[in-house]
Amino acid sequence: MSANAEANAVFVTGADYRNIGFSVGDTLLLYSDADPLGLDRDITAITTSAGGVKLAFSSAINPGLYETTDNGYVQNKASFTNGSNRGITYDKVKRLILRAQDKIDNLTHNSWRPNLVSAEYINFDTYKPYRRRYYTDYVGTTPLLFRNVQQMLRIELWQGDDYREIGASEARLKIPDSVRSLSGSIVMSPGNGSAATLTIGTSSTQWRADFDKITTAQNLVDLINKEDRVSKGAVEFSPTFTLEGSTSNVAVHNEFLATANADYGSGHVKISSMRSTQAGEVCSIVTTDTNIEISQTQINTATFSSLDSTTITVDDTNGFADAGVVVDASGDVFSYTGKTATTFTGCTIVVGSALSDIAGALTQHLMQVDLQGGSASGDRGRLRDWWIDNEMGIVYFNNSYPFFEWNAVKVAYVYGERYVEKTIEDICTKMVAIDILMSDDRSVLIPEGTQNVDLASKINMYKQDVQQMLPRYVEVVSFE
Repeated sequence: MSANAEANAVFVTGADYRNIGFSVGDTLLLYSDADPLGLDRDITAITTSAGGVKLAFSSAINPGLYETTDNGYVQNKASFTNGSNRGITYDKVKRLILRAQDKIDNLTHNSWRPNLVSAEYINFDTYKPYRRRYYTDYVGTTPLLFRNVQQMLRIELWQGDDYREIGASEARLKIPDSVRSLSGSIVMSPGNGSAATLTIGTSSTQWRADFDKITTAQNLVDLINKEDRVSKGAVEFSPTFTLEGSTSNVAVHNEFLATANADYGSGHVKISSMRSTQAGEVCSIVTTDTNIEISQTQINTATFSSLDSTTITVDDTNGFADAGVVVDASGDVFSYTGKTATTFTGCTIVVGSALSDIAGALTQHLMQVDLQGGSASGDRGRLRDWWIDNEMGIVYFNNSYPFFEWNAVKVAYVYGERYVEKTIEDICTKMVAIDILMSDDRSVLIPEGTQNVDLASKINMYKQDVQQMLPRYVEVVSFE
């Protein structure tokens, strides 16, 4: 350590930072004479300070045990880092892993990791006339291109003039012809009282309205989806929250999927919840700019009455989500975490100066799913609107179905094996090891001598293991 530790940070010299390499997410082992066993902490931020390079973490420590007088040490537990004293960097190893994963998927004709299909057009195989045949409880089917479906995100049925969404709750936005006059924000809530604000601007966490409605719509979609090809960043919800098994804050792209233009018309944006069918109907969306039209939603309105601390009283909250976002006539937006028959509770200003600015007519748009008979009667399930054979990747339709056969269904889904077998992990590890052993910059990491297996023998042994284990997982595709 280059300086005494703090409750949530330790310090290393600039030379050690460059040589050894530290990145956000790396696990540190901290130890000293006062704490010889040490403890682990994950890096959350890296900054420059007077004490050297500051490595911050969220879980606090006792800084008195990690001082320079106690010979405090910081060890990066990562096998590979981006330090300059390593023969092969962590970034290169990650690229090798991705290459090996692609090879395994291609060789086995299967996906061992989640993959997103954002728009797949498929035919509707039906029985004419539209009625149940003997010994079947469905009208028709749609085989997906990939099997092992983890989650259906959208099922859109072409109705001749528009798509009917039965797989997810949606909202449609229409960008005006003149985008130069646009201002303000779009605010979204996943239904837990948190809110994410999508503002117009030029940063990686904003959307541009500089050119035309088509380009603007696509840029908004890129932000919602956190599109890497245009270097869009994540827009997190506030207050932040995490999901089980993760330490990262949930962002807009984790909860919503967006598409623009194409099938929906120039300047039109479709936003759908990633929560299945009616589960997404708790999601609310509002805009501070009245030039942006919102449709395909349930519109709720109320009239402001009074404000008491964080409680807003209105005439009636019937129809509003239990938690969400609301906009007033002037464009001020607030979020709330609960409601009664006439009040919104736990209110926080999202767009605007203060809650005291809220006044007049209040509006909320709730995302909707277009099931047969509406959400009250329609549903996903056997003998209901639709259901899916996840392993085979076949969607079965019953009460809701397309009116056409060719390219009548447009779907979005996540596919791939839910669990990666340890043998597949072993195969991938050995394929990456072979690439590393054959690389010119691996010599400082891998010893070679009279007491070790020479590198050529290691490569041959790994190749033999891969050739023996891989054939068991190769799927045979047959056509009838």
